[in-house]
Amino acid sequence: MNELIGFVNGNSVRQKVLSLLASKGEMEGKRISKTLRVVYPTIAKTLEELEEKNLISKKEEIYFLTETGTKIEKMVQQI
Repeated sequence: MNELIGFVNGNSVRQKVLSLLASKGEMEGKRISKTLRVVYPTIAKTLEELEEKNLISKKEEIYFLTETGTKIEKMVQQI
């Protein structure tokens, strides 16, 4: 768990993506990019990293937090 918290805390875009998905539930990658005002290639790379760590999941083009992602997001908010 601590490794995942460090992974998220080490990058502000990762933090913002998890926080956004926690508040909105689910979103398309392009919408995440527009909402956070971060260029899409950066968001796409971040989403890929978060998915590899099993913090988010994707169904078709919609991203959402996994159970682990929800726990980590709450822990990061408390720091």
